Amino acid sequence: MAAECQYCGADLEGSLPRTERGYLYGVECHRCPPDERRSQVLSRDELVEALACPDCGAAIAPADSHPDVLVVKEMTYEVCPACGERCGVAGVRKLRDVSNGTL
Repeated sequence: MAAECQYCGADLEGSLPRTERGYLYGVECHRCPPDERRSQVLSRDELVEALACPDCGAAIAPADSHPDVLVVKEMTYEVCPACGERCGVAGVRKLRDVSNGTL
């Protein structure tokens, strides 16, 4: 854990941050043109059934098993008690990883 919040400078050792859960989806949309295709990480507050490609808008569903979803991670974030921003990561749990180390 960091000694102070990176956003507001609050002392995190003096008053421990709370934690909250979120999810990261590593996506590479194969409906985007090959010369514009890129890997992207999409953050969500909860597990979702579907995602949309931020570039072309294509629906990606089901989000937990679609071939365009390479990684799904459950994140436990540290949240600053003073400003409420996520200021650190307390834990990571992989739910899916078919990226072969690319994400």
